[in-house]
Amino acid sequence: MAASGWFSMSVHALALLAQNREGYSSRFIASSVNTHAVFLRRVLKRLVEVGLIETREGRDGGYRLTRAPEDIRLSEVYQTLQMERALAPSPAEPNPRCPVGSGMPTVFDAIANEAEQAILETLQRYTIADVAQRALAAGVLST
Repeated sequence: MAASGWFSMSVHALALLAQNREGYSSRFIASSVNTHAVFLRRVLKRLVEVGLIETREGRDGGYRLTRAPEDIRLSEVYQTLQMERALAPSPAEPNPRCPVGSGMPTVFDAIANEAEQAILETLQRYTIADVAQRALAAGVLST
């Protein structure tokens, strides 16, 4: 699984990049996310690897979206960052001689699958453009 918070930071960065077709530097994006640029570059690197953004080198370098923000669904961002399910099974193997323990993996797996599906269905309804528009409307500095 991607590190905690990567999904929300990724959505934030993508929504910010939706504001400027030419893109922004990692330092500018990090200042908006309010995290260290070195850490944010790790998040951005993953977004480059999956093809959601591209990087340009040089003096005017930075990051920019590879597609229109209306074409990037939050479910896609979520799925590209998840290396395993959000509700991972216990790392401890339950006691098979316990009446609860013996059934726990099956029951937990079914519930986790249902929850994961609900997450994806919700995220499928929103795009990066939706997030950017809502964030601008909700921003303290908005008029």
